[in-house]
Amino acid sequence: MKIEVSRDELLKELGYKSLPQEALLEVIDSMLSLSEGVLEPSAVFEGIREASGVPRFLEGARLMYVGIATIGPGLEKKVSELFESGRPTEAYILDVIGSLASTKAGNALWEEIRRDAARKGVRRGKRRTPGCQGIDLETQGWILGQLGDREIPVGITTSYMMFPRKSLSFLARFGGKQKGRFSCKGCLHYSDCSLRSSKGMT
Repeated sequence: MKIEVSRDELLKELGYKSLPQEALLEVIDSMLSLSEGVLEPSAVFEGIREASGVPRFLEGARLMYVGIATIGPGLEKKVSELFESGRPTEAYILDVIGSLASTKAGNALWEEIRRDAARKGVRRGKRRTPGCQGIDLETQGWILGQLGDREIPVGITTSYMMFPRKSLSFLARFGGKQKGRFSCKGCLHYSDCSLRSSKGMT
């Protein structure tokens, strides 16, 4: 998986509507260059065939999937090193690059799942991440369990937070009749969710 964050994307995420001062622009370009050597994106997904015991979001679906995407531990480690060496601006910018990259990795995985579902005759689907409205954070443990021995450098803490931090997991459903409501519109993070604008989040 190849993930790239452009200067324009980063400037927009940092809140700039025009080019910043030259000194800051040099730092931004430097961190973009640095990120190319520490981003290690990977992703896996699995189709769920057993209907019993699935999270409620998946109940009644014709096709069910779980997936995890990450940018790996390298960027997170470099961010910590920059903070510890007294370079908070560089650390912050690199961390923002990591957030953008992890969202892109998740979107790339979603597109891969959509293609798989389309090959099986179903084109319309939805995805939700643990922590979204109606889906407990503990569901991340269930997702990891469904992936079995698939190789991906992601783990979870006892409080069900994933590590590396720049990782995400999600449930995906296609077809069938959904049981219950899982609209994003009631979520406290609706306005600033990095995933909502992507296909599959409404």
